[in-house]
Amino acid sequence: MQTVSPSNSSRGSPSRRGRSPRTPAQSSAPRSSNALPTEFSNKQPATFTSCLSIPVEGAVPIDTQEEILSLSQPGVSQQSASSSTKRAPRKSKTHALAALQNHVTSLDNDDVIQQESTDNFSGDGTPISVSPTLDLSTVKTSSPRTQPLRSKPRPFGLEDCPVFYPTSDEFKDPMAYIRSISEKARNYGICKIIPPVGWKMPCVTDSETFRFKTRLQRLNSIEASSRAKVNFLEQLYRFHKQQGNPRVSVPTINHKPLDLWLLRKEVQKLGGYEAVTKNKKWGDLGALLGYRGIPGLSTQIKNSYTRVILPYEHFCDCVRNSPTLSTSPTAARDPQLKTHMNIQTATHPLTSPRERGSPPSSPLTSTSSPLSEPPDDGDYKERSGPRPESTTVKRGARVASQEVTPTRKFLEVLSRLSPGSASPQPDDEYKRTLELSCEICQKKNQDEKMLLCDGCDCGFHIFCLDPPLATIPKGQWFCHICLFGTGGDFGFDEGEEHSLSSFQARDLEFRRRWWTSHPPPSPSAADLNDPTVNYVGSTLISEYDVENEFWRLVQSPNETVEIEYGADVHSTTHGSAMPTLETHPLEPASKDSWNLNNMPILPDSLLRYIKSDISGMTVPWTYVGMVFSTFCWHNEDHYTYSINFMHWGETKTWYGIPGEDAEKFEAAIKSEAPDLFEAQSDLLFQLVTLMNPKRLADAGVRVYACNQRAGEFVITFPKAYHAGFNHGFNFNEAVNFALPDWLPFGRDCVQRYREHKKLPVFSHDELLVTITQQSQSIKTALWLESSLKEMTERELAARQLARDRGVCERLEEEDRPEDQYQCTICKAFCYLSQIICHCKSEIVCVDHMDQLCDHSPEELTLRKRFSDADLRETLGKVVERAAVPVKWRTKFNKVLVESDLPSLRSLRALLAEGERINYHLPELIALRKCVNRGNEWLEAANAFISRKQGRKLTRRSRGRPSLHDANNTAFDDRDAGDRPDRGLTDLYALLMEVQNLGFEASEIGSLRTLAEQAEDIRCKASALLNSANSVASRDAFIADCERLLLGASSINVHLDEILELEKLVSREQLIRELEEKAEDTSATLEDIRGLLTRARACSVPLETQFIQALESRQRAGNDWEERARQILDQPHKTIEELDEFFEIDSTIPIDVTVYDRLMSARSKAKDFEKQAKAWITPDGQGLKPRISEVMRFVARAEKDFSIPAIRDLKQTAEFALDLENRCESILQHRYQHREDTDVFAMMRKWRSYAREHLTMFSLPVFEKLDDQLTRHQEWLEDLPWYCPQHECAHGREILNDVEESTRQEDDKPPIDEYFTCICTTPVRPPPPGTHSDAVQCDHCFARFHGVCAANGGSCPFCDHHHWNGAIHKERSWHFCFLPTILLKAPPITKNYAEAWKQLEIIVRRIDRLCGVIGQFLTYASQPGNKRAEYIPQVRHYMRKLFKIQFAVSPSREVSYGLDLAGLHRILAGQPPAVRVKKRRRPKFTFGQDVDKDWLDGTRCICRGRTPYLLNYPAVECEACRRHYHSGCVFFPIEANASGNNRFMCPLCCLRRSRPYIYSEVRVKHVDNQDPDTYVNTSAMLDTFSKEVVYTKMLPPYTQTLFVELIRFSPGQPDLNNDNAPASRSVPSHTMLHSAEPGPSTHHRHSHIHSAPIPLPTPPTPVYELARQPSANGHHVPPPPPWQSRPQSPHLNKKRKYVDDTPQDNPEPRSPKQRRLPPQTPVLPPASAAARTMQQALSPSLAMIVSPVDTEPSPRRPPSIPPPYARPPSSPSLNTMNGECSSVKSVKLLVGNHK
Repeated sequence: MQTVSPSNSSRGSPSRRGRSPRTPAQSSAPRSSNALPTEFSNKQPATFTSCLSIPVEGAVPIDTQEEILSLSQPGVSQQSASSSTKRAPRKSKTHALAALQNHVTSLDNDDVIQQESTDNFSGDGTPISVSPTLDLSTVKTSSPRTQPLRSKPRPFGLEDCPVFYPTSDEFKDPMAYIRSISEKARNYGICKIIPPVGWKMPCVTDSETFRFKTRLQRLNSIEASSRAKVNFLEQLYRFHKQQGNPRVSVPTINHKPLDLWLLRKEVQKLGGYEAVTKNKKWGDLGALLGYRGIPGLSTQIKNSYTRVILPYEHFCDCVRNSPTLSTSPTAARDPQLKTHMNIQTATHPLTSPRERGSPPSSPLTSTSSPLSEPPDDGDYKERSGPRPESTTVKRGARVASQEVTPTRKFLEVLSRLSPGSASPQPDDEYKRTLELSCEICQKKNQDEKMLLCDGCDCGFHIFCLDPPLATIPKGQWFCHICLFGTGGDFGFDEGEEHSLSSFQARDLEFRRRWWTSHPPPSPSAADLNDPTVNYVGSTLISEYDVENEFWRLVQSPNETVEIEYGADVHSTTHGSAMPTLETHPLEPASKDSWNLNNMPILPDSLLRYIKSDISGMTVPWTYVGMVFSTFCWHNEDHYTYSINFMHWGETKTWYGIPGEDAEKFEAAIKSEAPDLFEAQSDLLFQLVTLMNPKRLADAGVRVYACNQRAGEFVITFPKAYHAGFNHGFNFNEAVNFALPDWLPFGRDCVQRYREHKKLPVFSHDELLVTITQQSQSIKTALWLESSLKEMTERELAARQLARDRGVCERLEEEDRPEDQYQCTICKAFCYLSQIICHCKSEIVCVDHMDQLCDHSPEELTLRKRFSDADLRETLGKVVERAAVPVKWRTKFNKVLVESDLPSLRSLRALLAEGERINYHLPELIALRKCVNRGNEWLEAANAFISRKQGRKLTRRSRGRPSLHDANNTAFDDRDAGDRPDRGLTDLYALLMEVQNLGFEASEIGSLRTLAEQAEDIRCKASALLNSANSVASRDAFIADCERLLLGASSINVHLDEILELEKLVSREQLIRELEEKAEDTSATLEDIRGLLTRARACSVPLETQFIQALESRQRAGNDWEERARQILDQPHKTIEELDEFFEIDSTIPIDVTVYDRLMSARSKAKDFEKQAKAWITPDGQGLKPRISEVMRFVARAEKDFSIPAIRDLKQTAEFALDLENRCESILQHRYQHREDTDVFAMMRKWRSYAREHLTMFSLPVFEKLDDQLTRHQEWLEDLPWYCPQHECAHGREILNDVEESTRQEDDKPPIDEYFTCICTTPVRPPPPGTHSDAVQCDHCFARFHGVCAANGGSCPFCDHHHWNGAIHKERSWHFCFLPTILLKAPPITKNYAEAWKQLEIIVRRIDRLCGVIGQFLTYASQPGNKRAEYIPQVRHYMRKLFKIQFAVSPSREVSYGLDLAGLHRILAGQPPAVRVKKRRRPKFTFGQDVDKDWLDGTRCICRGRTPYLLNYPAVECEACRRHYHSGCVFFPIEANASGNNRFMCPLCCLRRSRPYIYSEVRVKHVDNQDPDTYVNTSAMLDTFSKEVVYTKMLPPYTQTLFVELIRFSPGQPDLNNDNAPASRSVPSHTMLHSAEPGPSTHHRHSHIHSAPIPLPTPPTPVYELARQPSANGHHVPPPPPWQSRPQSPHLNKKRKYVDDTPQDNPEPRSPKQRRLPPQTPVLPPASAAARTMQQALSPSLAMIVSPVDTEPSPRRPPSIPPPYARPPSSPSLNTMNGECSSVKSVKLLVGNHK
């Protein structure tokens, strides 16, 4: 909390004060006052307490428009802005009260220093830390449903508004419930609704991201009388100061300051100064002012009034009566709201637009008090932001365009803030003054006599004033508009931007400090269960205490409290606190009718017909309050309903005034502060004024109150004024809605808005038209009729007025934007018609057509939205719908009046018509009840009246009645529905009832006639019964009885006499039937039972012969029926059991129904048996059944029967089904074979079994498997190694040889020089004294074992007969056919055949070998590459092919063995290369070379600098014999534990230009410290460099050793390089610029070779590239080709077999098998076509799958040599000049040589 002491300030622009505007600026201007002098004040100390003095984390000051503008002007000098003394801006008009305590001490400079005393609040200035999210457990989220009893009356004796407790059912429909309570609650203006138990509305606001802006409220400046007093004193002080008397003081009477404002107010009430003096009322005024018993009181009061107030009043009268100064300071302004406007997102202009003819804007804003001087030029940069005089309408964007309209004052401020000048320069000031004109005469002449107002900067000629001035006055001067307009710009300042947690922290701390320093006078009793009391710190505070304190602060003239209020937070921007369907679609509360997002659009709310969302009205606003924050007296926009819900927090107190007392309230508040309303007639629209409820009640206004707590609703009713304040931190949400009864209020509000020129929120007329378009119900028409009629009549009258004046008309049937419907003058929406002119875009209503422009009415146009006919038609339809209930009610009354007993038919017609009317008719309930009762009576009467054709009582031949029928209906032949069930008593009761119902119907007469007929029949029946025993002729008597019964059967009346007569006749008929059927064998069991039952009912003696015979037959029949039912009830019946009932004894009566069931079952069982046998033993002519069909048939048969044939069929079908399932699992590769036998042998057994036993079924899956088995056998027989004798393929030995010969790690030739034989064993010299059987070739000097040489008798390397098929081999096929066989295999072969898995490995591995050999041949066949150093590699490949035996190449026209033999012959015949001795390689001295041996004898890479490596396992270099720590050089001792510990150190590898296989080795030169630059020792050795060759390398990504180069001995290149023969070493032109890290990324313990460059695949034929010369003229050997593994087409397929041959991590080999360093060169980069082919297929498969080699079989007749054995066509080969010949020539020469 803070105390504000504004400093002195000076007014800028001194050139305009007391001198001609043309005079240049000189010294500083006189400073102005910030407050009234103490002569105008009471002597009490004033305090100012602000919540902003409590620093809180997360609270951010709001940037104002001036700050933004000042920041955007980089040229403004900060030094200039701060060089002059600036006036601290006043916060609001409440400083006027504090200014009463100050005194003016300097007359020359008009300086006033404001002194304010400080309230006892203290703080260390440390911001309160808050959580980023709000803890809801710290706020009240619910309140008790039962309202606590009030222990003391509410302040001011106010009565509480009604509180309603709806039930769950009542709470379902909000609009219906509000309508039900509105009759009572409307008289209070407001009411409170407490939801039923269990109802909960979740609060979904994200407290972490929710931020809002606040407004500052000073409580004692909100009250009407306080602000009126401040404004009056300021005007009075200004007037006296301007008249040269700034020291005028407030008189004191009896040491008590005289209240000048109250004195003037009371004098005006008594008629003014003259009237009070004339009537001698000055003494009475003393009593009204509180003075008693003071001598000369009336004289003192009169003198004070005469001296201080009366001159000001005379001046005011003079201004009002002056013709030149008649512009009223109270000119109507836009009545736009100030407090309930959106400060969350709106941008605030410096000034708002004014109406045409209104006075100029004053720079006095809500941040500069009228008691202070007008702001300095630089003040715009200092103040926290101006409050515009008029801001936007409460509900949002309808007038947003007006907010940014620049006015003259705004442009002036912008010019002052222009770049390059912090204050106006004299030249600029002079030019701007030239443009000013006199506000009275509108002329720009005589600038030296132009006087500028210090309030509005408007110019006035001193001779134009009334009275005129002789000279420019000294000091400050204000025009009459600024002098009278004090207080017209009052509004709330902007506070800070908060989060919920920061605002809560400020509220809690403010409340704690306030109640600590201002405890309540009478503390409340502590009751923690009482929701009306709270502990604030250690102080117990009740709601009563908060309410008293609030109104004390509002009315306190000396104690100013400033708080913040987060009001009108747009839910469209910040989100509603209630869930919506867009944000929480799964939350049930989002569909709740009491959700404020849904309430405005409920079916009964009229706001749902507004075409667009209106923020705050149809879209909720949220409110965040703190203690003492208030909302002032106001009613809702357009007088609508409003509903407010508190989500959580402290209590909110509401005050409400019924709408009926709105005019009384307005009169009372205007009488309280008439000056305010004289200055601002629209003050009540601005929501900035409070008035004590006690004063309102004294003025006859009904005021009610309520306390709203968490979870409760408050409803305000149309036109009801309401206000209130908050007891602490709380969170509310509110929205508007409208019920049909609101329409008259809405129309009155629109008219009031028009009178005050206030912007409406929506068009009332457009709303009515929209309702007529969207709702055509009778209910709508009834409440819409009067409003629509008023609108239509008003509109037609206005149009007629325009037509009378000759205005043109135009009809537009499309809607326009709302701003094109708004009258420029009165701001009303003219939706139905507008007056427009071609000269401007503005429109006016008909009433203001003269103010639109200067054109005559004939040049204006009346633009109509609807034609007159359309309006009348729409009204007619509504009136017609509204009259429907009235017309029906008229008919209803007419029917009742015309007759005492109306016709039931007429009543029915009225009821049907009324039910078609979609509107509630109260009379319809009684009418419906009457008609329903009449219909019930008619139904009962028709049961008697409806005649049913009687039947003659005939003798029965079959069937029997039940015992119940025989005993109760006397064997009446009629059906049960035909027999009468009501007698004469019921008939007479109906006749009595209809006399009381009161309607007329034809059925009444028919019922009376029926009663007479029934009486006649009863009498006749009684006579016959009485004469039954005395009749002479029995037959004639029975005939009479039957005739009477026939007549009685048609009257539908039950008569006991008729029942006795029927029994008599039935007995006679029964005796006759017994005689006929006693011996009838065709009688069924049912007939026998019927006769016996009737005999018992007729009391026939049981000893009768006929009865005994019938009973005997009945017993036999019952026996048979019981056995039959037992069989039928069995779950599984056999055919034998059913056959027993096929033949029966004809004398036994049977039940025909049971017998038919037995025979049906037997026939069905026979059919099942027949079908089963037909399937088990088929005749071979019909279609075979499917297994599923058979199983369904078996299931149906076994459901009711037990048949052996069905069981046999089921077992056979189950076998077939199991076979199908197994076959399907085989075909889908899901079968898990767990037996020891071969899977194909097992499948062959299945096939044999199925062909033998299951041929009667259709087995599609088995047939597929059978087909694949056949194809598998054919495929197996196509294998070259298939053995017909054993009927299997012997491929394991071939696979072993292939695997042995195609290992990828074995592509390099052996390093041992004794590996010269065609086998894989070295030919070593024999031990001393022994004889060797080795044989040496005369051509190539290769040594062979004797055994190996005996095979073929010639050198396999040189003799082509070993390779062209001349020498017979066991494996005499060609590899090119194997891939074709592999691809032709059926699916089961691929999934289950071991032979296919072996073939796949053979093809894949030999395919890779083909690629390696093919690339080598392609490269080595070039003329410049045929060097003898490749002989070991050629022999190594030939050994592999020799072991494999069969021909290997991608095409049958080519044999790699033959090609390698030809190449070997050429290479072996070349003379040895002559070594040039002139060249000398450079020598390197590394750091380890100059080091001494370490303590453990090592001279390691670590150089002995790591102590813990002492005695670490070491390894010895086989070249330099130095010892290295195995860990330092990454040597895997564990992997070489078998004894193969041969090791060459990294230094020796560097010196010999060999790759170090265990890691990468990088060399750093001592003279080059660049971290990315290393020595390229390999390049230096290859080029015999004299200089150090450097290379740039990326940071290492694998294990790397770093070696330091100490010294370098330069090399000596060959000086005669042109004539020197080609060296077998790597060419010297190595690319030095490639600096990629060299080592491979294999495992650290693996033998790592240099990573080869990927080799391109040459196109077919594989030697074509060799015939093409190199593009660059020389050959760059790439990495060896055999190290790359060409992609096989089978590698991407899913493997059924895993090749276990190690490839990436080979086992250590014996020393004799260690490989030579990689010397085989690689092909130069190939063309794009070659790369594409290499990516697609390997070299071998690319030729194998070509169309040429698809047909021939791999097996050739022995007599036909293979195609590659034919001699080539060109036998010449020139090897001396380096020309390239084909490989076929090589083969021919070799053959001829042999």
